[in-house]
Amino acid sequence: MAEAAAGMTWPLPVFLCAWANFCFYSSIYLSSLFLAALSVERYLGVVFPLCYKDRKRPARTMAASAVLWLLASSHCSIVFIAQYHGGR
Repeated sequence: MAEAAAGMTWPLPVFLCAWANFCFYSSIYLSSLFLAALSVERYLGVVFPLCYKDRKRPARTMAASAVLWLLASSHCSIVFIAQYHGGR
């Protein structure tokens, strides 16, 4: 909002620009990845109900969540790398 109010120029410190972009894009990627994971879980629950019920464990869910967070964070960290290399 500060950028829009300042005539589409970034009025805040430079590191906040990269941080705002990181938060914006990582939330988009994380919500997409979690929706995909939920779709896979529901698919497995419908197609293989008996086998999937026995294999459902909270530790696997936590591990999958950690992997998705790492994947999205590592992908979105490119904004920090681009900032230190002059945006090239």
